[in-house]
Amino acid sequence: MPIFQVKRFPVTWFWRAVASGFGIGFVPGIPGTLGTLLAMPLWFLGGGSGMAHMGILAAVVLLSIPAARVEIRETGIKDPPSVVIDEIAGMLLAATGIPWGWKPALLLFLLFRFFDILKFGPVAWADAREGPIYVVADDLAAGVYANLAYRGIQWLAG
Repeated sequence: MPIFQVKRFPVTWFWRAVASGFGIGFVPGIPGTLGTLLAMPLWFLGGGSGMAHMGILAAVVLLSIPAARVEIRETGIKDPPSVVIDEIAGMLLAATGIPWGWKPALLLFLLFRFFDILKFGPVAWADAREGPIYVVADDLAAGVYANLAYRGIQWLAG
């Protein structure tokens, strides 16, 4: 077989690494929570607003769908627990417009996990569908809920 026909560096490993948050998704029991925590340094780097945050958010969202597609194909599971890039994208969307800080990070983390686990409204609708777009969409919807809930709490707290 000629050297040009040999797949020396198959791309599958790259997409699986991206989908799993570079291995975080393979930790048993709490991959979604760990994936959400993995978004925190990205939020810190982006600051919550501005071009840096939007660029990081856009990159994660754009990478999440093909990465989820490969992981779904490789595992044969509709929504593999190893896919945590969707939690990273959802948490970054939740953090949009909110400056980084320990108190906002803790509250937003708890709100995002609450809405991601509870799954009602559009989150439940997207979760019931099959395909990589819906794997990511349910977490993005949970991120919108978390962002709005955070803003409501801030408004009520004065």
